[in-house]
Amino acid sequence: MSQQRKTKPDVPGVVAGTVLTGAATIWMLTDNGVLQTDDLGVTSALLLVAGGLLGLAASRRA
Repeated sequence: MSQQRKTKPDVPGVVAGTVLTGAATIWMLTDNGVLQTDDLGVTSALLLVAGGLLGLAASRRA
C-alpha cells in the first residue's frame, strides 16, 4: 500500500488570494457605484479580519 503524505496548507497563499479577491471586489463595487468611498475603511477592515480568520483556519487543519 502506498502511504499518502500530508501536505501543509499554503497559508500565505490563502491570505493573499483572499485579500486580492476582496480588493478586486471592492474595486468593482466602487467602480459601479454600489459602494461609496466613505465605506472603504470598514470594508477594508472586514476584509483583513476575514483573511486572517481564513489563514488561521487553514493553519489549524494541518
